[in-house]
Amino acid sequence: MTYLKNFFHYFFQATPGNFKYAIALAVIGGLFILAAIVFSFIYSKKKKTDFAFKRLFKNLSKRLVLIGSLLIVYVLIRYENIPYFSMRLWMYLIGALFLYFAYRYIKAYRIEYPKETANFEMAHPGKKTENKYLPNKKR
Repeated sequence: MTYLKNFFHYFFQATPGNFKYAIALAVIGGLFILAAIVFSFIYSKKKKTDFAFKRLFKNLSKRLVLIGSLLIVYVLIRYENIPYFSMRLWMYLIGALFLYFAYRYIKAYRIEYPKETANFEMAHPGKKTENKYLPNKKR
C-alpha cells in the first residue's frame, strides 16, 4: 500500500521541487520548433508536386510547434514552481502526446504514403503532378 501511495505522490505532488532537466527540455522544445520551421519549408516546396504528401502531412509542422511550445511552457512553469501546473504528470502527458504523434506520422509515412502515391498514379497515369497553367495573381 505504501508503494502505491508513493507512486501517486511522485506523479501528483503539487510542487515537485528541484528540476535538473530544465535546460535539456528547453533545448528539446526549441529543436521541435526549429524542426517545424524546416519542415514547413520542405512542405511548401513538396506540396506543389506530391498530392499524397500534401494530404497526409499538412498538420505536422503545427503539431511540432505545439509539442515544442508545451515543453518550453512546462519548463518555465516548473522553474517558477507553480502549484499543480508543475506536476510531473504534465511532463509525462506531453511525452505521451509526442509519442502518439510520432507513431501516427511514422505509420502514415511508411504505410499510407506509398498507397496514396500508387493510387494517384493509377487514377492519373501520365499526368504531371505540377500544374504550370495557373492564372496570375490579381494585383
